[in-house]
Amino acid sequence: MSIKLYDDALLEKLTEWTRRIKNMHIYGPGDTNQLFEITADESGDKPIKLPIITLTRPGGYTILNTNKNVKTYDGKMIDSFEDGTSLTLNSIPIQINYQIDIYTRKLEEADVYTRELIFNIINHPTLKITIPYNDLNMEHVATIRIGDTVEDNSGVPDMHLKYGQFTRFTLNINIDDAYLWSVRKRNNVYIDDEYDINILYSF
Repeated sequence: MSIKLYDDALLEKLTEWTRRIKNMHIYGPGDTNQLFEITADESGDKPIKLPIITLTRPGGYTILNTNKNVKTYDGKMIDSFEDGTSLTLNSIPIQINYQIDIYTRKLEEADVYTRELIFNIINHPTLKITIPYNDLNMEHVATIRIGDTVEDNSGVPDMHLKYGQFTRFTLNINIDDAYLWSVRKRNNVYIDDEYDINILYSF
């Protein structure tokens, strides 16, 4: 579920950025696969209503550190309890790559929407997620980074959008400071003070 936390937060951010655009439809990674089938069924094979923005996550994600370390099994202690247990937050760094496609009827519309998205991503790159495991509900801040190329894919055949002409602009973003999270409840370890600890020094 860690990846979906970022999916949902990013989709919410895109929705907020485009809220003022009339009749804009935004679909996330969980919706995109069935988007056009559903739209076609509901519209009775009538032309799909644009504009549409789709957020997809091609290729999964990249694990940035594959070695066992303290953060993967004995990370940050978040809270301790009277029953002798504590909550520990473990993490593994990952990078998540996303693709944003902007579909419009006219080139001018795609140009305007893409330009505004680029400004928003560059000027407001902060992405906040909430880590929900074990009722922790701790906030984590990540950063959205935009690729340096915007592709005009209007001339590329699209099996999904077969209802008339359209313009499609594609840009890529990534989150390279994301994490897989694990929140564990574990027993605390104590040193018994009834015993003397002798430290031997050798020179």
